[in-house]
Amino acid sequence: MIETLSAFWDFLKKPKLLKLSKDNKSLWRDLLWLLLLDLIFAGIIMGIYYILVHFKVIDEYVEKIDVLKKFGLLVALLIGCILAPLLEESFFRWHLRGKYLPIYFICFTLALISDYFINSNFLKLPIYIIFFFISLILRRYFKRMDIRRRIVFQRQSFGYLFYYSAIIFGLMHLTNIKDLTLSDPAFIIFVISQLFGGLSLGYLRIKYGLIYSILFHSLINFIMILLAFFFS
Repeated sequence: MIETLSAFWDFLKKPKLLKLSKDNKSLWRDLLWLLLLDLIFAGIIMGIYYILVHFKVIDEYVEKIDVLKKFGLLVALLIGCILAPLLEESFFRWHLRGKYLPIYFICFTLALISDYFINSNFLKLPIYIIFFFISLILRRYFKRMDIRRRIVFQRQSFGYLFYYSAIIFGLMHLTNIKDLTLSDPAFIIFVISQLFGGLSLGYLRIKYGLIYSILFHSLINFIMILLAFFFS
């Protein structure tokens, strides 16, 4: 446990691209302890949330669509343990080892953020077109850059990219909560919970590969869905 948490903490202090590990013993140990750590952290955050709701410090929020109640356990497991991990990990973590994929990820997410704050149907399409062209220009610029300069830049900026991806992962999950907006401080609780999961998933993606961040994502969702099924 100590070895896993120590390596995870060292990575979070200074995220960097790691050589993909093929150590199966280390892999399953990391999966186990990070899973336990994430569940404990989620439990603490949700405990704080319900205490604040109980004392009416914040309002209680519910999911926009409760898949478990609406479609049943089997469909919830299919979506939560297969579909969601595949789509979310491909979108939020695949680019972490890409040469030019981070450019598209950052530009697209900035377009989403701009669209959210501007909130104009008239400007929606122009916003995405503008950021798409920006991504093409940046890709062309980095492609023409001296390879040594590009490698140095990617190494120096990787930590920012890693944390940006985890933060966006947390923010995007706010769309699952009905009526919750950034104007309500309660959003911090939901973001922190997802953000911590994003850090663990990003670490596993970098250390072992995308397939294992998908597996980890599936395990977390599997446990959370079963808990909701048996205790709701």
